[in-house]
Amino acid sequence: MRITLIILGLTTSVLCVAQGVSVPEGYEAKENLRDLGSSAHDGSVRTFDNRYEGVKGTPYVFEEWLPGEVYMSSKRKVAVKELNYNCFDNEIVYRDPATGTPRLLNRHMVDLFVIKEPGVSYTFVPVQLKADAEPVFARVLYNQGSVVYEVFSKEFLKANYEGGYSADRRYDQFVDKRDLYFLKRGEKTLYRVKKSKKYMIGCFAGKEKEISGYIKSNRLNLKDEEGIVKLLEYYDSL
Repeated sequence: MRITLIILGLTTSVLCVAQGVSVPEGYEAKENLRDLGSSAHDGSVRTFDNRYEGVKGTPYVFEEWLPGEVYMSSKRKVAVKELNYNCFDNEIVYRDPATGTPRLLNRHMVDLFVIKEPGVSYTFVPVQLKADAEPVFARVLYNQGSVVYEVFSKEFLKANYEGGYSADRRYDQFVDKRDLYFLKRGEKTLYRVKKSKKYMIGCFAGKEKEISGYIKSNRLNLKDEEGIVKLLEYYDSL
């Protein structure tokens, strides 16, 4: 999967962990990962073997394991050779350099993590989508006053090919899903992006006329990340 990160950032509010701060500096580099495993269990990973013909897709955001960096709440920065994010189980996973075995990082100890491809970096920060929900890690698309997030998720569909009303789906399958959210400059309310123009205009109380005109004149696609980033860039310029 190749996804383009528009800008990196670290953000916070009542609904997310950190706001208005760039990728932090001054973290102590540390190469040993073993003491960073999950405290909830032994750090083992629930695996899904994609070689098994009955399962299609993957629980991970990236199809390949990629290098990255993990910024810990203890102010340690850890370089990781093979890193990924399991958005199905909300787990940060790395491959043990000694054995190649997938292992978990304790997500409660992580401020943010960065996954890198040649020339491109993707920053993920914890975001609490609902007041009573566990934070998930979202990709930061824009952070110039307002903030735009991309939240990845997976739906696991069981095979369904028996019976007269079956879907004739002969494989278990992970199906990619994603949602866009944004925080307006200086506010704490997290908005979920919807395709409805009326809904989106209503998110910008006091600026409805300007926002409506900008959406119309630029023919913005309100379900597209580029369109939402442009909209928030415009809002920040008002």
